[in-house]
Amino acid sequence: MIRELCVAAAITGAALATAAGAAADDNMYFDEPGRYPTDVPGMSYEAHQGAPCFSWERNVFGRGPGGEPLQCRWIPNQWPPVTTGFWTHAYPLHGVQEIGSPCPGPQAAAQSPDGRPMLCLGARGWQPGVLTGNGFFPS
Repeated sequence: MIRELCVAAAITGAALATAAGAAADDNMYFDEPGRYPTDVPGMSYEAHQGAPCFSWERNVFGRGPGGEPLQCRWIPNQWPPVTTGFWTHAYPLHGVQEIGSPCPGPQAAAQSPDGRPMLCLGARGWQPGVLTGNGFFPS
C-alpha cells in the first residue's frame, strides 16, 4: 500500500514538474532588432556586446539583439594585441548630423555625412571623434 502511494506521488510530481516547463515560453528565438528612425547608413544589425568588429573608423554603429545602440571601438594598448575592435555601448543615436550643428545635449551620438562617429559637445555642437577615459579625441 505504501509502495503504491509513493509511486503515485512520484508520478504526480513528475507530471507537475513537466507541465510547468511545457507551458512556458522557451525564449530561445532570435530577437531581430528593429529599424529605428535615428539609424544611420552602414549600420550593423548583427552586433553583440563584446563581440569583435572590423569597422572602427567609419560607419561604426550597430544595434544589439535587444535594439540597444552599440559602437565598434578599437581599444589601444590592449594586451595581448588583437587586430579587431569590439562592440561597446554607445550613447543614444540621433541619425546623420552636420558637423558643428546644434545638438540636444551631452551623452548623444550621431554620424557625420562621411560616416565618422560624432558626439554632442554642448556649445560646440556635433563634433567628429570619440570619448575615452582620457577625454575627447577628434577624428
